[in-house]
Amino acid sequence: MKKLHKAVVHIALVAPLFAAWLAFTQTPVIESSSDTKAAAPAAYVYVQTHQGVDVYDAASNGKLTLVKGSPFATSGQLGGINGSYLLSVGTTDVHTYPIGTNGAVGKQASEVNTQDYSGAQCGNTTGLPTFLDHTGKNFYLQLSGVFNGGSVACVAWQSYKINSNGSFDFLGSMEYAGYQGHDAGGSTLPTVNSSDKFAYGIFSEFAGYSDTAFATLTRASNGDLGVIGNFKETDPKTNPALADGPWGYYPFDVQADPSEHLAVALVPINFPLEGQQQYGPPQLASYTINSAGTITSTNTWENMPTPAVTSIGAMSMSTSGKLLAVGGAQGLQLFHFNGASPLTTFSKLLLPGTEIDQLAWDNNNHLYALSYKSGELYVYTVTPTSYSEVSGSPYKVANTYGLSGLIVVPKS
Repeated sequence: MKKLHKAVVHIALVAPLFAAWLAFTQTPVIESSSDTKAAAPAAYVYVQTHQGVDVYDAASNGKLTLVKGSPFATSGQLGGINGSYLLSVGTTDVHTYPIGTNGAVGKQASEVNTQDYSGAQCGNTTGLPTFLDHTGKNFYLQLSGVFNGGSVACVAWQSYKINSNGSFDFLGSMEYAGYQGHDAGGSTLPTVNSSDKFAYGIFSEFAGYSDTAFATLTRASNGDLGVIGNFKETDPKTNPALADGPWGYYPFDVQADPSEHLAVALVPINFPLEGQQQYGPPQLASYTINSAGTITSTNTWENMPTPAVTSIGAMSMSTSGKLLAVGGAQGLQLFHFNGASPLTTFSKLLLPGTEIDQLAWDNNNHLYALSYKSGELYVYTVTPTSYSEVSGSPYKVANTYGLSGLIVVPKS
């Protein structure tokens, strides 16, 4: 057992409203075409299936071709791709696999046992979020599952450096501890801001309550994670005409743009003097991040759009930061993201009735939307002025799953 390093943060927060909204598939048959062969690759698309990882070569016109050798055998679930290595996470071990020049996944390069380091006292990594920083040099994973009585005892984040040969260096851990008999607060998959200094998620897993809060993380110069000190937020203005007690907004998904802004899905909620809490339909807000990690919104209840996707399971910001895709049980919808100004509705409800679980963009105006339930991967060409489904979409992909079951690696 290696020497343990531990930083403990005691936080009293509450259980997520959105827990039921977060969605956690034999080799697909992809028809090749002369158009696909003629077009230069725009990205490699990685999809987690129960048989392994399927890899697609995405051409500049959005056509997909299955990379020979798919599905590639990996241990555990997709955790991230930094361009050189695919990272997968098992129950306790983390693995790296080299990525070939054609996007193919090679044999394992390295692995590390998370239970050898601090944070292991909180549990394992099963079904929990992982993320990379923008450089791809630092990898973060969450551990939980140890109970104290009927409550989750603690939740930890471990930080690792990924070396050029795919090996890991442990950097440290931080811990959220349970409070007064309530579960410790795990976080949803965080989004990293454009300066790589902060990460934002949503706290979850608290027993006995139904509200949510921002999970706010900061990165030290060596890449290790900590908590943003004295974090503050200024939320959108609520409707002053609403009665039955004070109203506010609870966040349940968040995405960063490339210029220090956040797109946040919020649920309005009130606390009547008597009776149960009451919820309104979700709205989309924009926040600005300052140099200390504080976030501020100048939006109001009047100018924030209400998506047609009311049970939101996925959100993704385009690499340009000008478009936001929202998916969930009702389908897919597109919005213009306008920095600090309110978002504006761009598309009607697309793919109505198709549950969308994963969303990702490349750098060539393509949006990829994966449905676990239908076993289909949809590809759209989307610009700020137009959107259309790519010819040949959707592509059949069976037995897909995972918290990060779709990862797109742009080639340009």
